[in-house]
Amino acid sequence: MKIVVIGGTGLIGSKLVTKLSALGHEAVAAAPNTGVNTLTGEGLAEVLKGAQVVVDVSNSPSFEDAAVLDFFQTSTRNLLSYEAAAGVGHHVALSIVGSERLPREWLPSREGRAGKTN
Repeated sequence: MKIVVIGGTGLIGSKLVTKLSALGHEAVAAAPNTGVNTLTGEGLAEVLKGAQVVVDVSNSPSFEDAAVLDFFQTSTRNLLSYEAAAGVGHHVALSIVGSERLPREWLPSREGRAGKTN
């Protein structure tokens, strides 16, 4: 299955691409440094050809509130538009928004994760 990972060269995305590839999927890392820009649409049509799934693990290049909002609105709007045109069936977005409201017992402790690589 072809799975395009938006933000696929970053910290989370690169690990996801590696795991998906190990499971036998055609995992494609898509990011500005691979010629894919979700803000401008550059490279989206090409990378999405034949994809069944898009996983968006991208992050805003700015931490300023208005810039972050603009990034995610524009990027997601472009992604969904290009995905529809390419016939992509599934869009998965990773977000930390609201994670501070999760009960602490749902999250692994840092001590419990020490030394683990997965």
